[in-house]
Amino acid sequence: MTALEPKADALSNGPAARDVIIGRDPDILADIRDPGIAAAIWRRTPDPEFQRWVNALPKDNLPELRTVVPVHLAEAAVRAACESHGLPACRERDILASDVGALALMLAKTLTVRLLRLRLDVLEDVMCPKFHLDNVRARLLCTYRGPGTEYVPENVAEEPGRIRQVPPGGVAVFRGRQWSCGERTALLHRSPAATPAGGPRLLLVIDPAD
Repeated sequence: MTALEPKADALSNGPAARDVIIGRDPDILADIRDPGIAAAIWRRTPDPEFQRWVNALPKDNLPELRTVVPVHLAEAAVRAACESHGLPACRERDILASDVGALALMLAKTLTVRLLRLRLDVLEDVMCPKFHLDNVRARLLCTYRGPGTEYVPENVAEEPGRIRQVPPGGVAVFRGRQWSCGERTALLHRSPAATPAGGPRLLLVIDPAD
């Protein structure tokens, strides 16, 4: 089942994508290619044991990663990051690595690319507090720990009541500034407010790199 969030008011600068499509089927992410769609969100329920595990990890054990890899090496890159941060092997660590690998493959297929820019960010502060559009074709975001990314149509960004949020464990693909299909992107996103009591966020960011 999918749902389209309400459209923002019409803008005057030609065709604009501002719709957000949400569903519980992972194939929903490929709908980012459809006309008018600015973001596709896969709503999913995190494995409870995995969530307890990642929420309890000390900051020093949260795997940080910044690399550019062929899609088939994304999972291995996460495993290496886990090793370098002293994260012992366990079922939940395997879930994290395989999930990143699967999401990398889904984005690569959707955008027809082979190389990906992969980041796992450990964030204690708000990385991007202002609503913005990324200077990429598209960006996949998944928050494994902490609150999800916020988004809003660009023409109502000053209205707090119009702000929506990617659900916990959800996966979102946002069109960026370089999306090329004759439509500009009219949906903005930002990092959520910091929640010190919950500890650092663990955020996955995947961009196309070729």
